[in-house]
Amino acid sequence: MMPRLDIWARRPPEEANLFGPSFLCALSHEFLRDFIKDGRDGTSLFLLVIALSTVLHRSSRERLPYSTVTSLYAWVQDNEDLLIGFASRAQNLTPYLKEAVLFGLATKTVIINEAGNLRPGKHRATFPKSFLDDTTTETKEIIDRSKFMGRWLAKSGSETSVAAALGVRP
Repeated sequence: MMPRLDIWARRPPEEANLFGPSFLCALSHEFLRDFIKDGRDGTSLFLLVIALSTVLHRSSRERLPYSTVTSLYAWVQDNEDLLIGFASRAQNLTPYLKEAVLFGLATKTVIINEAGNLRPGKHRATFPKSFLDDTTTETKEIIDRSKFMGRWLAKSGSETSVAAALGVRP
């Protein structure tokens, strides 16, 4: 069973900040913009969950490759320990990402196309320079790695093969 979200007044401040719909929507927008760069027609919520579950987990984020030349499958073989708890982290993040996608749909920063894929919307949901200048190094890394995951997962094969490599189900 998927966890339910507390109302805002009951969420701890760190949860509200890190998993807030506007922050996750902007990360999703960054991911989606890079995912479609090679002409893809968007992606599923599943791949978005995979990407953000990876970048929001410090150990996984810090061990991601810096080039899309490294295959997902080779990386998983070299980092199998990171898969411990991955499915649980992804499942726990899913309600927050659904909330972020709904926020994105409402603000037209995320759209769902005819094929049912998520795509960046007509409005931008990126991080302004003033935010980046004042934020932490960790937040900058999360943003950068979200973009990388968009490019990397776009080159990593089908949703089914990505799921198989990570030992999860769509």
